[in-house]
Amino acid sequence: MLGVIDYLNTQPMDYGITERLPHVPVQRGVPTAINAAVLRGEVAVAPMSVYEWALHADELLVVRDFSIATIGAVNSVNLFSWSADPRQLDGQPVALTTDSATSINLLRVLCERHYRIQPEWRSMASNLDAMLAECQAGLMIGDKALVEAATRRHLGERGLPYCFDLGDEWLKLSGLPFVFAVWVVRRDQAEAVREAGIVPALRAAKAENLTRIDELAQLYAPRISVSPGVCAKYLRDLRYHLTSVDLEGLHTFLRYAVPSFQPSQLEWFSE
Repeated sequence: MLGVIDYLNTQPMDYGITERLPHVPVQRGVPTAINAAVLRGEVAVAPMSVYEWALHADELLVVRDFSIATIGAVNSVNLFSWSADPRQLDGQPVALTTDSATSINLLRVLCERHYRIQPEWRSMASNLDAMLAECQAGLMIGDKALVEAATRRHLGERGLPYCFDLGDEWLKLSGLPFVFAVWVVRRDQAEAVREAGIVPALRAAKAENLTRIDELAQLYAPRISVSPGVCAKYLRDLRYHLTSVDLEGLHTFLRYAVPSFQPSQLEWFSE
């Protein structure tokens, strides 16, 4: 089974994939749901939060040259805060979306190493109004975060709460790209994945879809009530490959977030 995350940022890999793989069942969900399905063995290949992958690297193979990454602003992983400076969140309640594995741990790393603070963490559903009614700040990811950030920029100085893009914040700390997700294959289902031709179909979809960004943006924009222009810029600002500099950023993050992880644990899927 193929796991699909129904966010705008996965469209370059996933759009049209069911037509390319009509014989392969598809399971859809938010990142934490797809992570769990992979670990239960229900899904054989899927995008996976890099934090969760690192915890289970011995069970999983990584597909070469597939990622969701950024150098600087990502636009869809945002900390919304009543405080103008994240350092003012020391000791304050901060809501963490239950949809995320990597991003919540990126925020923990930033608080420890960049801001030098210790907030009071609270896990909450992805509802910004509810988060900010109860907490001083809230972390949102995916389409909801993209929409909220676009709204704040439109409002200008009236766009409270403040919005901090964690891609930007990571670049300030490390000077490196940040990799949010990689595509993984369960080691015990690798042969079945090869026989089904799933990874070549994903590669073909990516190659075609990256030439059709404006079309993808036009198709997706009505789903989230954001302009096609915002969607297209968002997609163009992301990185979908996994180069040596992306791997450097990935290993740097994991050195902070999962100290037990060793780079030698990264094993590539053999196509």
